[in-house]
Amino acid sequence: MLVAKPVGVLVILLGALLLSHIGARIIREWIGGAARKAASRRDSPRAETRATALTALTASIWKGVVWVIAILTILGTLGINLTPVVAGATVIGATLGFGAQSMVRDLLAGFLLIIEDQFGIGDTIAVDTTTGTVEDLSLRVTRLRAPDGTVWFVPNGEIRKLANSSRGWARATVDVAVPAGTTVDRVLNATSEAAAAVAADNRFAPFVLEPPHSWGVVAADADTLTSRVSIKTPHAERDALERALREEVARRLRAEGVFNGQVSQAGEPQGGDTQ
Repeated sequence: MLVAKPVGVLVILLGALLLSHIGARIIREWIGGAARKAASRRDSPRAETRATALTALTASIWKGVVWVIAILTILGTLGINLTPVVAGATVIGATLGFGAQSMVRDLLAGFLLIIEDQFGIGDTIAVDTTTGTVEDLSLRVTRLRAPDGTVWFVPNGEIRKLANSSRGWARATVDVAVPAGTTVDRVLNATSEAAAAVAADNRFAPFVLEPPHSWGVVAADADTLTSRVSIKTPHAERDALERALREEVARRLRAEGVFNGQVSQAGEPQGGDTQ
C-alpha cells in the first residue's frame, strides 16, 4: 500500500506530462497548420502571426486543463477527501467570479479581439472618443498612443465599437472653399488639374489606387463655393497625399488669381488663407 500510492502518483505525473505534450503537439501541427492555411488566404500581413499566437494560446490552455485534472487525481490517490476542496473551490470561484466580472469580461473580449483580428499592433483605431496607435494588445487591456503622445489603457471589455483606419484603402479628400463670385468651371479645372498633377508625381504615383475623382461643388452659400476632390490610396499614405493635394490646389488657385481661396480637409472647419 505504501508503494502503490507513490507509484500511482508517478504514473499520473508521467501520464499528465505525456498527455500535455502530445496534445500540445497535435494542436500545433494539426490545428495550427489548418489555422495558418486559412490565414494565408486572408488579405492580412498579420494573419500568419495571429494564427501562430492563437495556436500557442490553445496549447497553453490544454496544458493547464490537463495539469489541473492531474493534481486533483493525485490528491484523490493520496486519500485526501476532495469534497471540501471542491466545495471550497466552488465557493471561492463563485465569489471571485462575482467580484471579478469586469476582469472576466475583459479577458473574454480580448480573446475574441485576437481571434477576429479586429485590429493589431501598429493600427490606428478610434474607441469612443479616444484615438491612437495600438502599441500593445493583451487579453485584458489595449494600450494606445494618442497623436499628442498620451498613453491610453483601454480595458478590452469596454471596447463596444471601434473604427480601424489602418485597413485596406482610404480616400485622401480635400475641400476647396472659394468666394461665391468665382467661376465654377475655373475652380473645378484648377482642383482637377492639381489632383492629376499629384497623382502623376513620382513620389505619390505608386500609392494612387484609382484616378483622382472630382466631386464638383459639394456646398454653396452666400459667401463661398466649396468643391471637393479625392484620391483613393492606402490608409498609411492618406495624410501625405492630402497635404500634397492642399499645397497643389493652393498653388493653382493663386495662379488663377483666386488669392483668398481656402483649402481644408473634408469635414474640418475652414480657416483663413492657405499658404
